[in-house]
Amino acid sequence: MKSLKLLCTTLFATLPLMGGTFEGKTASPVGTASDDRPPIVQVRDYWHSASVSIVAWDQDDPDFGLRTSVTRTGKLVGGLRAGDHSLYMTPYLLRDMGGFAHAAVDPKRGELLSTGSGRDDYACFYGTQCSPRFTVGIRVPDSLLRENRDGLEVTFFPRVEEPWTLYVRRELISAYLAKVDSVVKEMKRTGTM
Repeated sequence: MKSLKLLCTTLFATLPLMGGTFEGKTASPVGTASDDRPPIVQVRDYWHSASVSIVAWDQDDPDFGLRTSVTRTGKLVGGLRAGDHSLYMTPYLLRDMGGFAHAAVDPKRGELLSTGSGRDDYACFYGTQCSPRFTVGIRVPDSLLRENRDGLEVTFFPRVEEPWTLYVRRELISAYLAKVDSVVKEMKRTGTM
């Protein structure tokens, strides 16, 4: 019983740090304190790997971000379909917001595919700022991300609860896409980083 009480106390003490509110079901509102701080964008180039990973998130809200991989020939291979990016989040954020059966930016464009779960063994390898070690998320086509450079609002539709949204701010998308484009260009030119 003590451990349950400690767990509940810890959970309620850390909820404001998780970037979300339960009443409005918005994981990251449009105007946050992170607007003044640049996002973190990491290029992860592993020895003898066939691809390079690009991971980006806001300093004030590491519970979600963007990720993709680029082959040594300069092709974007970040998802099930060539050219996809991943909008990832921690399993805790997903659970606290109510989960989702499907997600969409615009119902006319169709649903965004789930990525399933992922594990990042190098989450803290590239400095003091860590990305989540375990993630879940959705695949975002390159064209959709580029069309929404001014901010991307994704609506998640749970099976039972009310829909909730996740907002990816303009600064994060811009910094991420600039790094993706520079890596693609360098890979096409030299095949190395």
